[in-house]
Amino acid sequence: MRVLIAGASGFIGRTLIDRLLADPECEVVALSRRSQISNHPRLQWRQCDLFSMKQLGEAMVGCDRAFYLVHSMLPTAALDQGSFYDFDLILADNFARCARVAGVTHIVYLGGMIPEQEELSWHLKSRLEVETVLRQSGIPCTVLRAGLILGRGGSSFDILMKLVKRLPWMVCPAWTRTVSQPIALEEVIDALLRSLSDPKHRGQVYDLGGPQVMTYQELLMKTAEVLGVQRRLYSFNLIPLGLSRLWVSLITGSPRDLVYPLVLSLKHPMVARAGQEWADWSRERIEVGSALLESVSTSIGPGRTSAAPSAPESRVVRSVQRLPLPSNWNAERVADEYFRWLPRFLFFVVRVRVTGVECSFYLLTPRLLLLRLEKSVERSTSDRQLLYVRGGLLASSGVPRGRLEFREALEGRVILAALHDFVPALPWVIYRFSQALIHVWVMRAFSRHLNRIF
Repeated sequence: MRVLIAGASGFIGRTLIDRLLADPECEVVALSRRSQISNHPRLQWRQCDLFSMKQLGEAMVGCDRAFYLVHSMLPTAALDQGSFYDFDLILADNFARCARVAGVTHIVYLGGMIPEQEELSWHLKSRLEVETVLRQSGIPCTVLRAGLILGRGGSSFDILMKLVKRLPWMVCPAWTRTVSQPIALEEVIDALLRSLSDPKHRGQVYDLGGPQVMTYQELLMKTAEVLGVQRRLYSFNLIPLGLSRLWVSLITGSPRDLVYPLVLSLKHPMVARAGQEWADWSRERIEVGSALLESVSTSIGPGRTSAAPSAPESRVVRSVQRLPLPSNWNAERVADEYFRWLPRFLFFVVRVRVTGVECSFYLLTPRLLLLRLEKSVERSTSDRQLLYVRGGLLASSGVPRGRLEFREALEGRVILAALHDFVPALPWVIYRFSQALIHVWVMRAFSRHLNRIF
């Protein structure tokens, strides 16, 4: 079988590759934003931007099963306008659409533990939205939900280790007494592989929890014990979550884009629900202390580091806004409404001319062309409208990838308006504080317009 891994450069993906290649009957296609070199005859690295349906569709050719391990919390461009959960939604929707076309027969998705009857943080809502999109694809999808995964290279695990190593004493807010069920990386990998190979798991949803339930304070002390250091914890319930996330980011040096959503999710109990626990273990359960010790002592060899994630491209812009979808409307009608509404909204400066498949924005006179968009007839559908940036004073010349799209997601409950791979012609500082802000302001006004229609 040929197995595709989206998210192959992550710490779970890298370990999963090693385990899959141990099966002589398995070929692995690993996706990466930048070119990678493989020295294994059954491993192909395929360069792919998951925001591009064209690239993703080409990368999926020949694959019949797939792992989806993607979580887009770090910047994907020099300027990201939008929320990580909207980026995640687009990536999952791209994956589901392309998997249907490629003939993928089974998807295995690793998401987050979802507490019952809780007002979820956006981090957990995003995990649930991705799960929903993949399960609505029509392809059998196995969902594994996990909380904190104990393994070297994992973002949450690395934050935990840095806190314990750098702070001889800690003032702990209320969320550190929330219970969780941390699980060893090897057990997660085992569940992923068995989900793929055993037909009885297709279409099922499972919670992955370790053998012990403990609070985050107990986990901090257990980590200190494994590291052989003395640590003191002092509880102080009045510390708000907002201050906690800033404190964690400063102490660990981790990016705020990564830390903030994670910390806001720590108020939720992360414990496997009764009747939904994964029980198909092929090995003896790994205790938290053993998992921590293994993670601390394990070195990361060359095979594990060869697929490090790439840095965002300079001067590239990605902007995504979530819009309401009026009843009985589709993406095509929303796109048409946008081009009818925009000249009325910006009547004092901007004119719009639509001729055939082209849409031109100009400043008062056609001689001052600001942007020219060309609709891709062959790649546009009623639920996704795609327009390429073909020129104008505001777009950098010679960059053909820039595109604007309107797409339905979550079975038509929302519309995502997304500008991808746009490179501005204006100097970067001027662009950041003029054109970039105007674009977001216009999209928010259009959202209010759609709400009135709705």
